[in-house]
Amino acid sequence: MRFLLLILVILLGSTSSLAATTKTITLAYSDVESFPFQMGNGTSVAEPPGLSLDVIEQAASMLNLRINYVRLPGKRVLNQIKTNQVDGGFIFSYNQERAQYAKYPMKEQKADSALRIATLDYFFYKLKDQSLKWDGAKLESTEETLVGAHTGFSIIKKLKQNKINTLEKESTEKLFEMLSKRRLTAVAVQSNIANSYIDENNLDNIEKVTLPISTKDYYLIFSPKMAEDNPALVKEIWRVIGEIRDKVIANNMTKYLAEEK
Repeated sequence: MRFLLLILVILLGSTSSLAATTKTITLAYSDVESFPFQMGNGTSVAEPPGLSLDVIEQAASMLNLRINYVRLPGKRVLNQIKTNQVDGGFIFSYNQERAQYAKYPMKEQKADSALRIATLDYFFYKLKDQSLKWDGAKLESTEETLVGAHTGFSIIKKLKQNKINTLEKESTEKLFEMLSKRRLTAVAVQSNIANSYIDENNLDNIEKVTLPISTKDYYLIFSPKMAEDNPALVKEIWRVIGEIRDKVIANNMTKYLAEEK
């Protein structure tokens, strides 16, 4: 009887040990900062690391995963995903060329927006009593237009392509300060950054212009080998990201706005 009990204890202990085993996967991302989703420049993971890493880490914790992060130039990140040198990478928008090798969460032959890590969308923000007309393609104003935007952000290129007079500033605080003082006609800012800043500072005299300037979803993508060898795990990671993303971003945005000042 004692012998049987001993065997049972050993078996239960082995099962518990297997259940507690943590799988490690390697994910790559750019060595250039993309505020607030990927923070810092260089090969080290910054502190705080960025909203995309916050989302991934929360998902990893729920799935008993350990993530090994590698930071590389953007083209090398994609090459290492393509050649199975890493298990995956982030954050990348969908395009057909990349989808020839990288595995995206798909639905009805399209990238599944519900399973994205982030949406980078830009809107114009203006004072409620300030005139600004935007039809989604062309900006018209009854006064001389000067639009503020974050230095180095991708929206700068689009504004200049549309021949919009643009002033670049480093911080969200400075942009909204200049808008409040009417030194800017509007600011063109990522909605998640702008909305958090407006709520945090109770700026009830500022409103978002309805139509976006641009919007694009970004994903965690996997290498061919990772997707082939671990299809259930890959789907589960995407599923959990879709469930937790919005809450994690909302809960963590404030610390990045503080970091920016």
